[in-house]
Amino acid sequence: MFRLLPLLLVLSACDSEDVPQANKGRMFDRTGMWAGFSGGKGLTGPVLGPGTYFTGMYDEVRKVDCGVASSKESMTALTRDGVQFGMDIYLRYRADCADERISAILEAMVPAPPPDGDGHTITSVQLYDNYVRGALGEAVRENVSPYNANDLNNSREMVLKGIRDRFLEILQSRKENFVIIEELNLSNMDFPDEMDHANTDRAVQSVLKDKAIAERDRVDAEIETADKKRELAMKEGQIEAARIAEIGKALQQNPQFLQYDMQQKMPGIYKEAGEKGNMVITAPAPQILLSK
Repeated sequence: MFRLLPLLLVLSACDSEDVPQANKGRMFDRTGMWAGFSGGKGLTGPVLGPGTYFTGMYDEVRKVDCGVASSKESMTALTRDGVQFGMDIYLRYRADCADERISAILEAMVPAPPPDGDGHTITSVQLYDNYVRGALGEAVRENVSPYNANDLNNSREMVLKGIRDRFLEILQSRKENFVIIEELNLSNMDFPDEMDHANTDRAVQSVLKDKAIAERDRVDAEIETADKKRELAMKEGQIEAARIAEIGKALQQNPQFLQYDMQQKMPGIYKEAGEKGNMVITAPAPQILLSK
């Protein structure tokens, strides 16, 4: 039994720890009774990328989550006219995992204990809570408060640009900025219920107004069309009257034309009457009519 004790001590001292994908870390030197309470210097050695590392009996690997994370933040702010205005902001961000930043993060923050974390890793949620949320809230308040509630929706893009620019300015002004913002979007602007109803009423009235204008334009177009038709009828009547006047003048000068025209039409008249009636009618000889 006593011969196995050294072997058990050696085996128990052989331990390792993983640095997962999208993580970086550093060795945390710890000590204890089996190490004769020597060492225990805390963070030591180079920054460690993903892989498995020997830790011995007491040492640990402290890590930083470098993966891209997304967050939805619902925020409220008072407008200039005292209306509590809400909005949803979506962010995509990640830790600044350059080697020198990893060391700074590990020295500035403590890994989240269970159940929020594993006790060894500084999570993206910790970074967001410590370095993002406060700056975002300040940027929202500064860019919403100058507007009246009714003006916010029309100034949506300007407000979003102002929030983004001010937010990034706050982050860059800090001595320790451990987060990289990859995307920021503003969505779901939330008016109070009373304003939602008012906006809906305004939209309905706008539609009704547009409809009335369209109907008025249609009536105006029909009136204009009727006026043009009347003008056209008058022009056509004038043309017809001129034609009749010219015909009358010609007949006064040549009264025999009517007799001649009738003689030209008589054969056709008799033929049509004969085809549709029960009698056969023949036209008189032109010579007889002329002799009379």
